[in-house]
Amino acid sequence: MYTYKNLVEQVIAENKTTLLAVDETEINQLMDEICKAKTIQLYAMGRMQLSVRAFAMRLKHMGFDSYVVYDTTTPCIGAGDLLIGHCAVTNVELNVIKLAKEAGARIALLTAHPENEHGGYADLTVRVPGQIFGGAEEVASIQPMSSLLEQSLFLFVDIITMLLIEKTGISLDEMKKRHTNLEGLPHKFA
Repeated sequence: MYTYKNLVEQVIAENKTTLLAVDETEINQLMDEICKAKTIQLYAMGRMQLSVRAFAMRLKHMGFDSYVVYDTTTPCIGAGDLLIGHCAVTNVELNVIKLAKEAGARIALLTAHPENEHGGYADLTVRVPGQIFGGAEEVASIQPMSSLLEQSLFLFVDIITMLLIEKTGISLDEMKKRHTNLEGLPHKFA
């Protein structure tokens, strides 16, 4: 029988195992792709889209020209642009990847399965091995379905954000100035 505390310990341990399994060479290649892209477009479905939206927002705060695919303000994609896909295992995602590739964009996938057809279209894959199907190459989870991968991707892109801040020398003050000022916050951000 689970308790709240032992579930916290297990979920954190699963995320730690997943995140520590990511290859740092792939991380550096992803950051290089982000830094040289004209625009960055991000795509995922369902709960995976939470990490996409969070990352697009932080990229905007850092001054990158970033968008979420299918939002009403997202421009066309083409040469010099980068599509970042989170998860990359469904037929819907495969269609988006193929269309972006045909348009001349570079493709980076954050996925537990770089070996699949989606990965064949990618210029770069970053293997984040959180459970999605329950295969041997994934970090096993007590959580339902793809919860571990969803959580790990959210944490992963926040860590990438911190690495990009360091790599580019962007200051937190610059980022704060790019954050919306229409929220009416009672205090300034930390």
